[in-house]
Order: sequence, then C-alpha cells, then structure tokens
Amino acid sequence: MKHKLLSFLLGGAILTSVAFAQEKKITGKVVSSNGENVADATVAVQGSNVATKTDSQGNYTITVPVGGKLIFRSIGYDDKVITIGNQTNYSITLTSSNANLEEVVVVGYGTGRTIGSTVGSMTRVSSEEIKGKPTANALEALSGKVPGLQVFTSSGEPSATQSIRLDGVGSLGASSTPLMVLDGIPVGAGSIVSMNPEDFESITVLKDAAATSIYGSRAANGVIYFTSKKGRIGERATITARAQYGWNDLASRKAADNFMTTDELLNFWLETGYRTQAQIDKIRQDWPNDTRWDEYYYKKNVPLKQYDLNVSGGSEKTQYYISTGYMDQTGLMYRSGFDRITLRSNITSKVNKWTTVGLNLAGGYDRRETNGWGSNSTNGGLSLLAPPFYTPIDENGNEYYDQTIPGLGRYSPRYLADKNPSKGKNQQFNPNAFIQVQPFTGLTLRSQAGMDYYNYNISTQRLPSYLGNLGKGTTAEEHQQGVSRTITNTIEYKWNLQNLHNFTVLGGQEFTDFNYESFNASGGGLTDDRLILLSATTIDKAVGQTKYAYAYNSYFGRVSYNFNNQYFFDGTVRQDESSRFGKNNKKATFWSLGGKWDAKKEAFLKDINWLNTLQVRASTGTQGNSDIGNYESLSIVGTNIYDGATGWSVSSPGNPNLSWEKQTKTTVGVSTRLFDRINLDVEYFHRVTKNMLMDVPYAYTSGFSEITSNVGGLVNNGFNVDFSIDVLRGRDFYFTPYAKFGVVNQKVTELFQNKNWWVVPNTGVSYVVGRPVEFFYPIQAGVNPDNGLMQWYVPGDDISQTNKDPNNVTSVFSATALQQSTGIKRYPPFNGGFGFVSGYKGFFLNVDFTFSNGKYLINNDRYFFANSYNFAGYNQLKEVTDYWKQPGDVTKYPKYGQVNQFDSGLLENASFLRLKGLSFGYNLPKSFLAGQKFFTGAKIYYTGRNLFTATKYLGPDPEVDSNLTYGRNPNTKQSVIGLELLF
Repeated sequence: MKHKLLSFLLGGAILTSVAFAQEKKITGKVVSSNGENVADATVAVQGSNVATKTDSQGNYTITVPVGGKLIFRSIGYDDKVITIGNQTNYSITLTSSNANLEEVVVVGYGTGRTIGSTVGSMTRVSSEEIKGKPTANALEALSGKVPGLQVFTSSGEPSATQSIRLDGVGSLGASSTPLMVLDGIPVGAGSIVSMNPEDFESITVLKDAAATSIYGSRAANGVIYFTSKKGRIGERATITARAQYGWNDLASRKAADNFMTTDELLNFWLETGYRTQAQIDKIRQDWPNDTRWDEYYYKKNVPLKQYDLNVSGGSEKTQYYISTGYMDQTGLMYRSGFDRITLRSNITSKVNKWTTVGLNLAGGYDRRETNGWGSNSTNGGLSLLAPPFYTPIDENGNEYYDQTIPGLGRYSPRYLADKNPSKGKNQQFNPNAFIQVQPFTGLTLRSQAGMDYYNYNISTQRLPSYLGNLGKGTTAEEHQQGVSRTITNTIEYKWNLQNLHNFTVLGGQEFTDFNYESFNASGGGLTDDRLILLSATTIDKAVGQTKYAYAYNSYFGRVSYNFNNQYFFDGTVRQDESSRFGKNNKKATFWSLGGKWDAKKEAFLKDINWLNTLQVRASTGTQGNSDIGNYESLSIVGTNIYDGATGWSVSSPGNPNLSWEKQTKTTVGVSTRLFDRINLDVEYFHRVTKNMLMDVPYAYTSGFSEITSNVGGLVNNGFNVDFSIDVLRGRDFYFTPYAKFGVVNQKVTELFQNKNWWVVPNTGVSYVVGRPVEFFYPIQAGVNPDNGLMQWYVPGDDISQTNKDPNNVTSVFSATALQQSTGIKRYPPFNGGFGFVSGYKGFFLNVDFTFSNGKYLINNDRYFFANSYNFAGYNQLKEVTDYWKQPGDVTKYPKYGQVNQFDSGLLENASFLRLKGLSFGYNLPKSFLAGQKFFTGAKIYYTGRNLFTATKYLGPDPEVDSNLTYGRNPNTKQSVIGLELLF
C-alpha cells in the first residue's frame, strides 16, 4: 500500500512539473474594430482564477499553460476566446456588441434600461469624471458637466455643500434643490458631504418629466441619482490603492490686490485732509510696514490629504465592492477644517436561479471645524479694512498672539479661533438592502429598504482664558439626530410579441418618513480652561429641545412600449400623500407621457453613412414640490415662560387648505452623432409652476407677519446643449473637446393679493408680474460734476418699471422713496462648461472650465471697502481715489465727506469663467511593471481645482449663490499629486 501511495505521489509530482514546464508567458495587445486601444479589458485563463487587465495602451502580459484558453472581456464588446498554441504574442481585436454597448441606467425604479431605450432626458457623469477631485463633495463633479444644471460653491469651508438648480428656479417660496437618490433611497444633500466620491460608479441627472414624474412629490427640481460601485460578474479580485497629497489657497487674491498699500493709503489721507503731514510722518516713523492682511487672515498652501483603498470582484453568483477612505483638508481660516473616514461594503448575490439579494452598508465619521468670524466681521470677511502699516509680527519675528496687535487693537485671528473653538462631529450611516425574485422569465418582484441617518454634535466654547472676556467662559452643546427611512416594493413584467413589440409594466408602493430631534444646552461662569463641561457652568444656564417629523406614502406605475427598438413610449402615474399639507389636500397625483423616435433606423436614413445616430424625443408631465416646513398647515400652540411658569401661546396660524405646489414640464430634444465623431444633443424645455408655496405677508395687527399659502405662478423656459467632437482618435492618441450649457428665461406670472409686484424685505430683490426675479434698489445717476454730489434717478409712478430719466434725478437719498426695479436679473440665465479630454500613449490631459454669464451680486462688502468717509482710518479699495475734487470732474465717487449708500453702486456683474478642473498624468506601461507579480497597474497624476478665475466682480468670490455677499469665507483652489496602484 505504501509503495502504491508513493508511486501515486511521485507520478503526480512528475505530471505537475511537466505542466509547469509547459506554461508560457503570453503578451499582446487588445484593440477595437476601429483601431482604438481597449484599456482595462479583462484577460483571464479559462477555468482558473488567473487574470490580468490591459493597460491604457491595450497591452497585456499573462502566464498561460500551452493548450489553455484565454477569455478577453470588456464592457461594450463581445467576449472573445482563443486557444494558446506555440506563439508568445497574441494581438486581439474585439468587436462592439450592440447588446452590451449601452450601459444600463436607473430611471426611477425597476430593473433599469439601456441608455438607448430610455425616453427621458438624462445626463450621466461617470466614475472617471468623479474620482480624484480635491474636494469632499461629489456634487462638485457635476459643475459644468450637465447642461442646464447650475452648481455653485459659495464658501471656502472644506465641509461646504454646493447649491444646485436644474433648468432655473422652480419656486419662489419652496426649495429649488433636486431630489438626491442613492441606490434607490432618497438622501439629504448634506449626506453626500459625508460620503466618499470615490465610491460612486456614476451620477445621473434626470431632467424631464418622463424621467422624473415617477418620483412625484419631490421631483419638481429634477433628480440626481447616485449609483455606488459594485463588483462585476466573473471578475477577479482587483485591489485599488490611491494616495493624494496637496495644498489649498484662495481661489483668487484679486480682491486683496485692489486694496491700497501703505504709501497709497497715507497719500490718500493726506490728500483728503483726514491726516496732516506731521501725522503722516509720525505713522511712517512708528509703523514702517506694508502688511498683506489677506495672507495673514487666509493662510497659504495649507495641506490636503486623501487615501483610498478598495477591493472589488465577483464570481458567477456574487459581486462585491469593499472600500475605505480617509480625507483631511485644512481650511484657510484658522481652526477651519474637515476630516472624514468612510467605509462601504456592497454585496450582491444570486442565491438561486430566481432570487437575488443585496446589502449595501455605507458609514462615515467626520469632524468639522468652522471659523466663527466667517461672516461680516473685521476678524474675518472684513479683515482687509486693517491699515497695512500695522503688523501682527513684532521686531523679533514673533506673532502678537495673546495680546492685541499694537495700533490695530485686534487679537490675532489664530488666538481668537483658539479661544473660541467651534467643533462638529458627524456620524453618517446609509444601509440599503433588497431582495429580488424572478419566478419566471420577465416577471421581477423587488422589495428594498434603506435609511439615511446622521448624528451630529456641535460644541462651542469661549474659554475662560480669553483675554477679551477673562474669567467669563461660556460653553454650548447641541445634539442633532435625523433619520429617514424608505421602504419600496415593486412588481415589473417584461414581455415581447413577435420580437417586435416590447412591453414593460411596473407597479409599486413606497413609504418614507423622517424624524428629527435636537437638544441643546448652554451656560456661563466658567473660570478654568480645564473645566468647560456644562456641569461646570454657574450662570446663564439654558436648555432647548426640538422635534419634528414628516411622512410620505406613495403608489406609482409605469407602462413602457417600444416597437422594434425604434419607436418608444412611456407613461407614468404616481399618487403621493404627505403629512405636510392640510387635511383635505394631503394627496396629489402626478403623471407623464413621453416618446422617442430612433430615426436612424428608418429606411430613408439607414444608408446615410455620415449620420451615425439620430433620435428625437418629447415628453410632458407634472411633478410636485412639498419642500417646506413640516407643520405649516396646522394652527400650532407653543409654550413660553412667564413669571417663572410655563405658559401657552398660539405660535402659528396654520392653513388647512395648504396643498401641493405643482409643476408641468414639457421637453423636446434631438440627439445625433455625425461622421462617427461629432455628438450633439439639443433640447428645449418649458416649465410652468402654479400654486406656489409662498409666505404671504399679512398686517402685523393680525398677530402674524406671514402665512404659508398656495399662490402665484412662475414660468421657466430655455434650451440645453451638449456638444463634443472626437478631433483626434487613434491607437496612441485622442483629443475630444466638449461644451455643455443651458439658457433659462424666467417670468413671474402671478403673485398674491392681486399684487403686480412685491419687494422681498431686506433683500434688494423683487417679484414683478411679467418679469423675471430682479434686483430692486435705488439706481445711481452718477456724480454731479458741478457739485460732486451723488445723484439717483427718481422712480416713476410704477416702481416695478425701471426709470432712468436724466431730467428727473435727486441728490437727496431715501432708501424707500428711491427704490425701483433695476432691470437686472437675480438669477444668471446662461451657465455651463467646456473643456477637453486628451491623451497620448500613457499620458493624459483633461481640462474643465465652468462659467456663468449674467450673474449679479450685491457686493455688500464694498459698502465698507469703498466708503472712505464713513470708514475713515481703515484701508480702502484703490478705486476710491477716483472721487470728485473740483467742478467739472467726472468721477465714480462723490466728493470726500459724502456718505455712500446702499444702492445700485453695490450691484456688480459677478459673471465668471473658472478653470474648475485640470488633470494630467501618466499610466505606467506594463513593461515598467514586468518582472514582478504584485502590481498590475500604476498611475501618477496631478489634479487642480479652481486654478484660474476671470471676472469683473470686485469682491472675494463671484461664485457665491446669493442675492448679496456678506463678508463670506471665499472659495479656495487646490492642487494635488496622486498615485494610484492596482494589485
């Protein structure tokens, strides 16, 4: 027996050694049928777990036994199998697969469709355009990439959330932010900040009624659908490690460059008589400095770090994607920063022939620290008022830290931030699970449940050691918790007749609720920096608590039909019930109809070779907006404290008739590809909003200043264009420029209480029937050259109409009597982006610009920065030297001694062009990695954000999305060096 066993083992060893001896290293190249290199194609040994991927040039190297078979796979191409013979080099050509060429997208429930079969208007941003961005928020990747989508970043805080609008502003009272959906579960826009952009496979923006109406009540402003990454069937495990290191700075220091130097300011003071020559000489002697305060209050080249690690793959039954990421970004203001760690695990498994289950677990923990002087403070946004001859550094080169800066009388911004810290800690959790059953071909039943949960704690102190209030420390703590739960059940059936008539019927039910609660407490009397808990406070103790909730219950359905994949029709209907509306108006029904014609398949176009594709689409339908407070329809009784006892009072009048804001949107579009190089998509939209949810003003004698009601109307119409052209396309090089933009025309069609116009108090903004939302301000008529006094146009009888009669001006200012429509639009009508992607062999260069034209801002900062008499003793913009001195002078500013006012002189053109993104790098060739079996790919790259800004705006940042600036923390720019390794 022993001899037999020994013989068996010896024979096995010999056979194994022979097998190994017959293995050989195979090299080759994978190209497409049109000669392009196919990067990231999978090359696998059939029947084993040995596999590799092609590099950016389509090259591969793999060890294969003689007589074995290699399988070549890539999305959009048919699989190809070859048998290995005596050759050592195999160059493979993959042919496009019509069945796989188009990616599957989710358009609102169901099992998804290929892009070519969708009726709705949508734009998909891929993972390649999302990853590697030096920003915490994935929404930044949409800037300039989606026609009609306006994405503005209004703050330099690393944890800032972008403001987003699609096809204009759809409401004057409710929110205009699109609905965010992650893998089928609605999430808050703020939740995206807590997620790693590297985990998203794509972001798809659904724009027209055919695509959005099935989301019903919250889709009036469009839908942004985030799809997280998943493994692929039959893909070997791939490990990706990425490290990025970079630095931050202000996006532009042009505003600071426009301030006076020491010599310019002192000469100006001498000229205006604010200081005598002797006083000027004394200042020069005592303070021989010329300080750039912007470089002190806003640090330069602060660090940014990000590290990501993920593993993905799959067998025939199970796919997985597991990742972790860490980001640490320091803000430019002192004690401003954001660091975040994330974890994600996505697993999908086909447990038997008819059942598939999936579980996505995503969690994150981040710490946010914000500077408390970021708004309208001389220790922040207005710090440039500091005269440049003062300095924060003593003669020994040390910072004045725990004492006021001599002459200036301010504490160091670092000292202020250290002694008045404000920290936030956020825990984010987004689980999502589903079970999908297909009992027979065509029928799919799916149940899905998910949650959007956050737990946010804010801690704010004024330490007892703070010299500005020594021994009188305060502390405040706030805990916020919100959880949104969504359960969705759908049934879908697909079938076809004679392989020509294709039908899909979908029905579903969805329930969503949200619960929020917060608790806060504060107190004073702290005397020791080591004892700053609430329990140590002795005076001014206060507590507060808030709770609210809302819920939706919905039923929806969709019927889709196409004839021979040439004529497509969709119809959707959805009924929503919301807790936010009056008892008799909780339910509303929304619908859409859409169609698409693949004209290229017609006989009269089929043989036109230069016309590759031609599709015409049209849709119309309704959506709703319910994004208001949670109890506006109810008359609410609140509590108060009187004479030490709890009392009751009516806190809200309520409106039992409050109902849905409704919108109808009609879209017509054409998309085509010409000469196999030019892509063009053009669409026109008409968006009508009625029964707007607005806070209608009432006389104070009623006991309430306003009541939320359904009033007024608004129309937005315009067109969106998406254009690209493959200028160069070959095996070793490519160059594709693009342009994407949207144009919006807005008009208010109806207001409340039979009014033709309404000025929104304290905003400088007005609503006028028949006009877009406009700025409403006293309009400057220029400086009178005879006496140096500023003049203003006297409004006509109808102040909603702009009047600039040069014969009817006044030098007596009155904010109320002189206000009128400026004729300048509040919202920019023309937004978009352009750029190109390019590469040569392993090198690549991508450039992305964004722009906004017709954008205006009330530069409130200039009220301080260009008001030399009001703020004498402070630094000013250089342009204030253009003031009236003698009769006949034609100047921008009036004579010295006249006060500048809040008028159209502060209303500036904030249109801008910004280099939003620039990336270049090199994918290392396979030959560089030869001789080792650890790495399968490597890439080094540089990425920049906001590297260049062109604007006429005189403030710190034109991208602010507001009616006015107010000493904001301005936008930043980043540069990062990255290394990506594949294993």
